[in-house]
Amino acid sequence: MAQSLEEIKASFEAPTHRVVDGEQVDLTVEEVEATLNMWADNELARQLDEEANGYKTARVYPQLGEQFDKLWHDINNGTLDNTGEFFTALKEVKDNNPKPGA
Repeated sequence: MAQSLEEIKASFEAPTHRVVDGEQVDLTVEEVEATLNMWADNELARQLDEEANGYKTARVYPQLGEQFDKLWHDINNGTLDNTGEFFTALKEVKDNNPKPGA
């Protein structure tokens, strides 16, 4: 589950300055708060995206050549159904990395 904005903000080291035209300038309290809020918002968005879509990157399917080979063997063996090598190989990947809420 995603962290709260306050938890995320607490995890960052607050910036104290910025460089303008090669000169170090101290940030105001408002600028520090705005920067921390922006960082926290971005991190929260990343966490929520990972929760919703992380399964997509976690799913590593066999290479296409291997999939086609399994498909050919299933057709050749008469097992082009949910018992064949092609289906079971892809189903294993999906079962090990389910969609959230599925």
